[in-house]
Amino acid sequence: MRHAVALTVAAVALLPFGARADEPTPGSSQGGSPAASAPAGYQVSTELPGRITVNKKTGNTSLTATVHNGGTKEVSGLKLKVVGFQGMRITSVEGCTAIPTGQLPPDSNSGFVCTVDKLAAGRSHSYRVAATFDLGKTGQICLPVTLGDGKTLLWQQGPVHFGTTDTSSDAPDTPLLLGTKNVPSGSAATPSGPGATPGATTGGPRTTAPATPPGQSTGGPRGTSPAPTKSADRPAASPSKDDEYDDDELARTGTSSTPLFVAAALAALLLAGGAAGVWLTRGRGGRR
Repeated sequence: MRHAVALTVAAVALLPFGARADEPTPGSSQGGSPAASAPAGYQVSTELPGRITVNKKTGNTSLTATVHNGGTKEVSGLKLKVVGFQGMRITSVEGCTAIPTGQLPPDSNSGFVCTVDKLAAGRSHSYRVAATFDLGKTGQICLPVTLGDGKTLLWQQGPVHFGTTDTSSDAPDTPLLLGTKNVPSGSAATPSGPGATPGATTGGPRTTAPATPPGQSTGGPRGTSPAPTKSADRPAASPSKDDEYDDDELARTGTSSTPLFVAAALAALLLAGGAAGVWLTRGRGGRR
């Protein structure tokens, strides 16, 4: 009995999650409205997904365009157009025909036309749309629905924006929301790299002054120019580095006379000792 209750609880807990996973992105008629020229009895509308994703590397995206009959009678011979503007370009619509360039709506860059043969009351028909979206621009899409003559407008959704205001994400796919004007990627770019300062260059060596190695003056290393020759009129009060270097050399070579000085001092001591010995000998002889 306990096992049966546990299994029942588990099934109830899992069913809602499974149902959510299979549900498509909810559609929206945002940006759409019926046309004043629509004949009585026609209550058609369209829907676009509330969210799409764009691959950052390729710019590819896909979505579903849906036409819905909200009236009480079946309608037939309708035409649905899927048109792209600015950074959004429609590349294909399943089961539909590309609109020739000369027949595209003003300011649009691409479009397809779909023939809706029959649509029962309360029913919908969806079309799979492939497109590209330039994240460096804003992008819009438009879904007009007309009668079979292509002139009598029944409904139009858009042009409506898809976009994002968050350009800082590093994810491979960028989510775009319906009704949100896109903030072009890179429009708020800042210098990259540690310590970068806005408005400053980040690369290349500094050219205002050559780098100076530690311990050397900016005049360059010693020995790069010929040493000045000594002259009789050189001021003695401010010797140059070369003079100091020569004095050091002279002081070191003077130490070689030390042994001669020691020998002379020893000789003097020996002579003094000999003189003292002679004096003592004479003194003793006189006392005898």
